[in-house]
Amino acid sequence: MPAEGINMLFTYKDITKDIFEQPDVCIIGSGAGGAVMADVLSGAGLDVVVLEEGGYYTKDRYSNYKPYESFKILYRDYGATLAFGRIPIMLPLGRAVGGTTVINSGTCFRTPDSVLNDWAETFGIIKASPIDMEPYFERVEKTINVVPVDPEILGRNGLVFKRGADALGLSNGMLKHNMINCHGCGRCVFGCPTDAKQAVHLNFIPSAVKHGARVYANARADRIRVEGRTVKEITGSILNEETDNRIYSISVKPKLLIMSAGAVYTPYMLDRNNLRISPELGRNLAIHPAVRVTAMFDELIEGYKGVPQGNYMDAYASEGIMHEGIFVPPEIGLPVMGKLGFKGKELASNYNRTAAFGVMVSDKNSFGSVRAGVDNRPFITYSLHPYDIKKMIKGIAVASEVFFAAGAKSVNTSVFGFNELKTPDDISRLFEKKISATAFEMMAFHPLGTARMGEMPGHSVVDSFGKVHVIDNMFISDGSIVPTSLGVNPQITIMSLSMRNAEHIAENRSKLIK
Repeated sequence: MPAEGINMLFTYKDITKDIFEQPDVCIIGSGAGGAVMADVLSGAGLDVVVLEEGGYYTKDRYSNYKPYESFKILYRDYGATLAFGRIPIMLPLGRAVGGTTVINSGTCFRTPDSVLNDWAETFGIIKASPIDMEPYFERVEKTINVVPVDPEILGRNGLVFKRGADALGLSNGMLKHNMINCHGCGRCVFGCPTDAKQAVHLNFIPSAVKHGARVYANARADRIRVEGRTVKEITGSILNEETDNRIYSISVKPKLLIMSAGAVYTPYMLDRNNLRISPELGRNLAIHPAVRVTAMFDELIEGYKGVPQGNYMDAYASEGIMHEGIFVPPEIGLPVMGKLGFKGKELASNYNRTAAFGVMVSDKNSFGSVRAGVDNRPFITYSLHPYDIKKMIKGIAVASEVFFAAGAKSVNTSVFGFNELKTPDDISRLFEKKISATAFEMMAFHPLGTARMGEMPGHSVVDSFGKVHVIDNMFISDGSIVPTSLGVNPQITIMSLSMRNAEHIAENRSKLIK
């Protein structure tokens, strides 16, 4: 253990020899789940060590980076993690102290009451009703400073869409974000250059360190040794941040292991270590499939100015269709529009007059999985259900109607064969023939469900508080335990469940930590 009184957040530059730790708790991963766990457990007096494969970054390190340079330092696979299926779907994941909270849009929704009630009915989950979760939502929101986006920093992109939604009488509003003194610079997903976005590396992690937790950045967990029903040791590598090469080893022998590597890397790591703790592990992957609808206007938009995801339209949320703002700078947006020659030049010259909004589908019929691949990477598969395809088409059609109502001259649907709609009458063409999943220019976000919680061991991987059914000293605390698609952005759900489950561990430490 390092000497007391020093900063206990270590990067590879701070480490000069192999590391050996024997804490009460080892947490693998420092994102929405792991950071909250670390804070609550260390605050309860437990000795906590956190292992994070990614580096430690704040505004001092990436404020001068161009957006595309952030993909190298803050994302896994340069932002190109893929789920394979009939159509490969990009699934961006964070890789840094703070996890994906460092590179998400900052959007904050509580878990819908209907979802919490469904979990109790379908999975037997206890003590997670809307009333039970209310105090955790409140504490998380206070810690990360959740506030509505100020219309003054929304930007023209969001205001244009709102204008169209209001004209059609469709329910819409300002999103809530975890932020302090945001100036609407438009770079949320590339790492906030002012630290206005309150990702967990700015609150829960520093608080955990203050309580005595030791956080190792650039520390990859490689092997998990289990004997019988007990985790004995985690061994791994301290990585040179520049080369990703191993420079030192790290060994942790904890009394309790908490997996918080996310809905992709938690099942991957367990599978890679032959810890097939449940037939459900790695199955039931839910994501939020999403497409971008863009529109051309005569007026100046400059969509890269302002909060990119500052407002929403929930008029069709009950059908599993959510519309949320999205915009990226031209060096990111233009290449994926796929236009060459004169058309590409036209798009580039008109980029300042282009608006965009996202269509996100709650995939109630999820057919995704994660398992260990042959190249020391997770192999992710996902098939979009025909019912969800229909929802996506409807969501695109509605977004197109909104843009035309706002005064758009043309709309690009991101559907092959329907790329440009010239008038509102053209929208009906989306319903005239069957559209395959392969026709969409699609991304996805918010992976969940690959180690879902529940009180029936044959139907779930962990119990209602995240304890693995078949291992006595292992918990999981990240998006993988969330049983179903939420229909909204999940970071508040993950943090609140983690806080609840951490309190359960602290209250039952005599039974769980031996």
